[in-house]
Amino acid sequence: MAWCSFVLVLGMCPGHAAMRKLLIEDLARKADTIVLGTVTKQESAWDDHHTAIYTIVTLEVERVLVGREVQVVTLQVAGGSVGRMGMRTSNDAVFWDGERAIVFLDTSAVPGTVVGMQQGKFTVKDNTVTGIGETWGLEDFITAVRAAAR
Repeated sequence: MAWCSFVLVLGMCPGHAAMRKLLIEDLARKADTIVLGTVTKQESAWDDHHTAIYTIVTLEVERVLVGREVQVVTLQVAGGSVGRMGMRTSNDAVFWDGERAIVFLDTSAVPGTVVGMQQGKFTVKDNTVTGIGETWGLEDFITAVRAAAR
């Protein structure tokens, strides 16, 4: 009986570390706002208990794909750097200053959060969209997102 319990526990552990891949349709249905924008500012800080670092990311919005028209969005992600201390998670989105990205957001709280963690952020470079192991032309991606969000 003890051996079966040991095998059951070990067999379940890898499932907690893996992230289920979300399709564009899943991300679009869960997001209330989807924007194409450029990262203009990032500010990292300790949480209230001084146990984790989070980063507030500001994007200047170029296009709203889903949601109300806005010029700027602010969102929060886990991780960042404060002084000489840095923290990252393996599943959260990472943003870079000046990066152009399409982001699927839950804005029910302020600041908003990225839907699907790292899967809800797509980098845009030279009108090519990359993310979750896929590459799209920008306009094709926008068309697919808008169709999925209906």
